[in-house]
Formats: sequence, C-alpha cells, structure tokens
Amino acid sequence: MTTLQSGASPLDLDALLAETVDWRFKSFPASDAAVAIRDVGAKGWHALDGDFGMPLLVIRESALDHNIKLMAGYCNRHGVSLAPHAKTPAAPQLVDRQLAAGAWGISVANLHQARLLRLVGCRRILMANEVVDRPTLEWLAAELRSDASFDFFSLVDSTKVVRLMDEHLATAGLQGRTAVLIEIGVPGGRCGCRTQEEALAVARAVHESRHLQLAGVEVYEGMVPRSELEVRLRSIDQLMVLVRSVTVELDRQRLFGTVPELILTAGGSLFFDRVVDGLGSGWRLSVPVRCVLRSGSYITHDAGEYDRLSPLAGRGGADGKLRQALELWAHVLSRPEPGLAVIGFGRRDAAHDQELPVPFARRVGDRIAPLATSDLEVFALNDQHARARIRPDLQLEPGDLLGFHVSHPCTTFDNWGLVPLVDDGYRVLEAIRSYL
Repeated sequence: MTTLQSGASPLDLDALLAETVDWRFKSFPASDAAVAIRDVGAKGWHALDGDFGMPLLVIRESALDHNIKLMAGYCNRHGVSLAPHAKTPAAPQLVDRQLAAGAWGISVANLHQARLLRLVGCRRILMANEVVDRPTLEWLAAELRSDASFDFFSLVDSTKVVRLMDEHLATAGLQGRTAVLIEIGVPGGRCGCRTQEEALAVARAVHESRHLQLAGVEVYEGMVPRSELEVRLRSIDQLMVLVRSVTVELDRQRLFGTVPELILTAGGSLFFDRVVDGLGSGWRLSVPVRCVLRSGSYITHDAGEYDRLSPLAGRGGADGKLRQALELWAHVLSRPEPGLAVIGFGRRDAAHDQELPVPFARRVGDRIAPLATSDLEVFALNDQHARARIRPDLQLEPGDLLGFHVSHPCTTFDNWGLVPLVDDGYRVLEAIRSYL
C-alpha cells in the first residue's frame, strides 16, 4: 500500500480551478468577463458589501484551517489514522487540504464521489458502502488495471454481496484482487452483519473468492439507536467489543490472508472518541492493526448536534474545540406582523433535516454585532423563506443583514455548487467548488 506523507498532496486541481464562474453558481457576482475559479481571489470581492447576491453561504477560512489541524492533531495524539468522509462538502479543494494535513486516505459513499476524487488523483479511497452494481465494479476494475498504486477498500456484509462482486469483477477482466472489509451492523440499522457467526461466514466466502481480499473490519457506530446519551454510549462500547471479538476470531482462523496490516475503521462525527477507546490500541494479532476514523463533518462543524456531542466540542477537555466554519447570510425581507420576521433563505439554501439554522450575527453598517436565539429564532422554512420569532424590542427592518450557522453541513453543501472562502473581514480569498 502507498503512504501519503504529511504536508504533501497528490491532487491535481488544475482542471477544476479552470472552470468558469457563471450563472450556474447562485449568488456569485454577474460579470460579462469570464472569471476562472482559480482567479476569484484576485477579484477583490467582499462577501457582505454588495458584490454578491443574497442569500450567501460562505466558509470562514480561519475556522476551516483550525478544524483540519485540530482533527489531525487529535488523531496523531491518539495513534489513529484519518480517512475523512468526503461526502460532507464533496469538494476536492478541501480534500486537498485534509491530505496535506496528513490524512491517511479519503472515505466516499458511492461511485460519483469516488470518480470525482480519482479524477484529481486521490490514491487511497475507502468506499464506506457495499458495492453490488456492475458499472461501479467495472470502473473499479479499470482503475486497478491502470494504476497499480491505487488503494481501494469497500464493504461486504453477506455471501450474496461477495458473489456479486466476484462475478462482476471477473466479467470486467480484473486479474488480481481488491480489498474488502467485513461490515458489522446493529439491529434496526443499516448494512452490516449482525452477529459474529454471520461475519465469519462472509469472511470465508471472501477467502474462497477469486477477486476479493479480506483486509479488515468496518462499523458505523452512528447507527446505534438514539436514546439517553449514557445508554447510547454503552451501546457503542458494546458494539466496539463485538468488532474486537470478530477481528480476533478472523485473525485466529487466518482469514485475512497475506495483508500487511488490518484496517479497522469506524468513527462518524459524534462518537469517534469511543472508537479510539474501543479499537485504537491493545491488539495482539498476527499482523499490525491500523484504526481509521472516517469523520467528515468536523471540517466545518455545525451549530446543532455535532456542537453539543462531538468529542471536540470543547467541554473542558485537552483536545480543543472545533469552530463553526459555515455561515449563511441573508436579508430580512419583511416584518409583516409584530414579533415575526421573514428572512430571505429557505430549504433550498440551508439544512433542515436535523435542526434549523441558528442566528449568530447581525451586520449594522460595516460592524458585526452578536445575535442570539433569545433575540431571534427560526421556527419554519419554506423553499425560499425563513420565518423567525424575534424579541419584541429588537429593532429589525427589511434590508438588515443577518448571519446564521447551520445544523448539518452535509445537506447544506448540497445546495451550493460554489462557496466563497473568506477571511475574518469577509474578503473573498478563493471559491470552493462543491459537486453536490
């Protein structure tokens, strides 16, 4: 397997940065002259001074840089590796920064994301999903044939998936093997073997296959049913015990074959500290173990559940605190009733699948003043409008500019193909291309 060195990045972003900024990218300045993405920073644009239309999503560069460095440092201190889930922003420019900070690889969920990252030269991809369709496996076979240094991992949780993969890869003409991880799941959750016996049966099928190589075990602890926090944490710890037990037995039965190291991977954006505690050390197997976290939303963080529950939420720990890097700015459109404000953003601009956007600032002239939920609270979103209750004595007029943090970065990025990266004075440094 290839090794990515901290501080180095293999990504080639030239073609991406040559793309023209035009009408496809909402809120960006209208211009008769073509502007390439790579030239946005030289335009002298300011995000909040009238160059851009509203609403506008921005990424604060200082918070983004802080979060990437903080997570990299956390993994280094705890002796684990990081393959951040690229589905959160689906932005190669941000993946480039994560790899440069020392990420071991990159996680994806589907063919679209994998193709995107291979097009810019990503050398190690962990597809945290089962792959059963012929087009994806044909693509994989072609990539492995053309580049012997490409490391690719995907998941299996049944003998049927093993057979489908093996048959499609054979038809696609793959000569060697591709690495797979046994997925462990939870009752009522998503994919994954529910018992050790199921996992062993799948592993034996992999061992007997022509084109698959068992390389480790995967789990997503975020599928543990929601309940009181302490109950949820105990369930996650029990899940880690099952993963350890499965891994030890697979190794005892020599079902991993000749891999140079075992990949044990888990860790969403909420409970990756439990993964570190459960899987990060204490192994005595026939080959070395690499524990890989797949957290993705840490890169911009949020103003909702992640901010309350993340191990890096700053609750007195020594590991530091993530910062909210995504900001959504919009004008007040109307004050149709006392205590009600209508604001110019909606479901087509901000995440609403977990919690609603949270106000943090109001721009008065060129000054940013803090705004709290006790001042203003969004209670409903329509497609293009937000309705908010406001404090009775809050002086708020149509045209006032308000800033919000979002509750779920993944489904906020889904609404924006190009996002300005700004400094702390809201001067635009560059534009980040997101591929939805």
